[in-house]
Parts: sequence; C-alpha cells; structure tokens
Amino acid sequence: MLPPTCVAILLKRESLLASTPRELAYKTLLAAEKDTSHGVDTLLSNVLQSSELAQQEKAWVMELVYGVTRMKLQLDEWISLIFKGRYRKAQHGVKCLLRMGVFQLKYMQTSEHAAIHETVALSRQIKQGQASGLVNAVLRKIQKLDLEALLKQSSDDIQRLSLETSHPRWLLEKWVSRYERGEVISLCQHNNTPPQIWIRRNMQVVGAEALETFLADLNIGYKKSAVLDVFYEIESAATLFATKEFHAGWFSLQDLAAGIVASLLEPESGDTIVDACAAPGGKMAFISELSGGQAKVFACDASISRLSKVRENIERLGLKQIEVCELDAAVEQLPQANKILLDVPCSGTGVLNRRPDARWKRQASDIISLVNIQSKILQNSWEYLLPGGLLVYATCTLEPEENWGLLDSVLEHLKGARVEAITEEKLKPYIDERGALSTLPWRHSMDGMFAVKIRKTI
Repeated sequence: MLPPTCVAILLKRESLLASTPRELAYKTLLAAEKDTSHGVDTLLSNVLQSSELAQQEKAWVMELVYGVTRMKLQLDEWISLIFKGRYRKAQHGVKCLLRMGVFQLKYMQTSEHAAIHETVALSRQIKQGQASGLVNAVLRKIQKLDLEALLKQSSDDIQRLSLETSHPRWLLEKWVSRYERGEVISLCQHNNTPPQIWIRRNMQVVGAEALETFLADLNIGYKKSAVLDVFYEIESAATLFATKEFHAGWFSLQDLAAGIVASLLEPESGDTIVDACAAPGGKMAFISELSGGQAKVFACDASISRLSKVRENIERLGLKQIEVCELDAAVEQLPQANKILLDVPCSGTGVLNRRPDARWKRQASDIISLVNIQSKILQNSWEYLLPGGLLVYATCTLEPEENWGLLDSVLEHLKGARVEAITEEKLKPYIDERGALSTLPWRHSMDGMFAVKIRKTI
C-alpha cells in the first residue's frame, strides 16, 4: 500500500498525461478501485489541481467520478445483466470503463451515441483496445433497458431499495428499522446528490461586508446562516480556492453542522482546549477563531500525515496559540484542559454524500470495533478534563450504537460526569429529546452530526 504522498505524486503524473476529461476520470476511478485506502475525493482533488482542464471540464469530471462512485452497486447490476462471463472477475480497468459508460447513459446529459462512442474510443486511448468490442456490445444493450427491468431482479423490498438507491443492504436494514420508509428514501436521495457548499468567515481576518462583496464580485450567490452568522451557503466553490483572499485566510470550507459542534464548547479567552481528534483541523480553527485567538488550543491526532493538514490550516488562517500534538487519545496522556472536543472516528453515515465511496468501505461489523475505539477515547480523555470543565463528544454518524448507545454504556464509568442539555434557542430545531445535537441531513440541509455536552462536576 502506498502512502498518501506517493499516491498524490503518481496521480499528478498521470493527470499530466491525461489528454481528455474522460481519461482523467478513468485514471482517478482506476486508482480508487486498486487502492481503497485512499478516498476518491482526495484522489480527484489531487489530479484536478494539477490538470490544465477548463473549469467546465473539471466540473464534468467531478460529476462523472462522484456519480460512478455513488452509484457503483446499481451500475454493476446493470452490467451484470448483460456481461457474458463472471463480471466480478473482470479487470479493474474494464469495470471502470463500463461503469463510466453506463453512468453517462443513465444519469448524465451525454447523448447515447457520444456515451458509447467516446467510451469505446477511451478504451483504445488507455491501451484497453482488446476490450473495445465488449464495451461497445454491453453499452448498446444496456442503452435499451430501463430501470424497472433492473429492479425486477430484486428478491425483496430491501434489495429493490438497495438497487434503486445504490446503498449496501446492511445499512438500509439498519435505517428501515428506525426510520419511516419515506425518510429512508429521502436520506438515500440526499446521499446521491452533491453536498451543499458552506464556507466559514474568519472573523479575525475579514468582516462580513468585505467577504460578501468579494463573493458578489465573483458572481457567487450566497445565503448567510441564521444559526451561525459567519457561515455562508454558496452556489459554487470552483473559483474560490485560487484566490489571494483564500490564501490570506479570509474563509474556510466547512459544513454548518461541523461549525455548530465546535461552537458548543463556547470557547473563551483564557480557556485551555484540547481537540483530541483534530485532523484535518476545521473545528480546531473555528474554536480558535471563536475565542478571538485568546484560548490555548492543543490540536491532537494519532496520524502524523493528517496533522500536516492541521498545520496548513494554522498557517493559512493565521491562528495563534495552537500547539500540534501527535498522540493517540485512546491510550496516551493528553494535556490537562478545561474544555475538550472529541470528534471521534466513526462510521460516517451522516456524511455519505460528502464522502462518495464511504458506503462501500464500511461493513456492519465495523461499528463494533468503532464503538470500542470511541469508548477508549472518551474514557481516557475524561481523565484530563479539569473539574468543572466541559467535554463535547461528537460524531458524524446516524447510528445509535455510536451515539447515545455508547454514551449510555460509558457515562456511568466517568467520575463526576453530567450531561448538559443544549438549550440555545437557535439550535432548538436540531436538538433531540435528550438534549443532544442531532442533525439529520435530509431534514436539516446540513451534514448529519451528533454531539453531547458533558460537564465534570467540581
């Protein structure tokens, strides 16, 4: 397995050799297929940054790559209907070509002729010419089929929903057991659409009027959040990250739900705050900004490679009083603090539209091991919270085992722990019956986040 830096370098080299948007999309999908340890969003970001494609072409590549990734289960079922032989045993390159062609036929505005012709041409361009006849035959037959023909293969309602929405069965079974079917469908539809784009204004660097003028000058439509007024939902981020204002630290890309979680710590001047699972550093940065740069913040993470992104954020945003620490919050000693944020590793089912391949990387059994890690992080970190201090436990998952289920099993073992209900009036629509933050993406138009405030009594 190659480290992330090596993968990034190789992909950048590949992108320089990619002469067309389709070829770049193919090479990104192939890299993700061959090595699932790297997220397709990271891989695509690397190749797009080094490519010379026009902005419209980059947007097309993103639609194709993310779409193929999200709809992979359904695309593979389409192909399996027609494919002669054992499709599962087909080469990665052939699978990527076929998925790209089927997605263009069924979900993009590409004409049927172009979807088939260009995919066949691509097979020759990437030295897969021996597969061109197969690609042509499979796509022409799929061209004539509709979705209902595919769904007829379903043996029950859950399998039909799995095929229709391209979600793994185990996950749908969990959701159907606790949500109404209509809500499950809405959640799946949400997961299959591009995520909303939020930016957070760096209040230490730029005022609201200047940032809004900047967005207007770029013809970027925006809407300011009524919950946190430094957050803006914007129509497009395509041109933002090449601007001098971005590099000067005016703003960061961050979902509103993540910002709400960070705000629950109520950072103030003089606080000592530990962000125990800080990478890539978005919440850490907002915590510092909320304190006016007057809180001492320890940004901790077990991954040295991910901490490099934390350091980049600190430098770009001009953050003060931040100390970066490489440590494992599950077992190692943390700095003593009066406030601790635990944004723990989780199954990520609240952000599946933002992480297109995450649904294929998880299995039901993973939740058991994740709960074990989460429990260790919470119990270990609690030892370093000062009396009277506040700890915020947070996840980006919808799964109860990782949220209240975990807390109910661990809280009784935390000396002096008392859950504090979240009472802020603006947050009322997002608070559950037990006083925790619980944003549901299909209802609340933001990422699915869970967070609980826990006070250590004096």
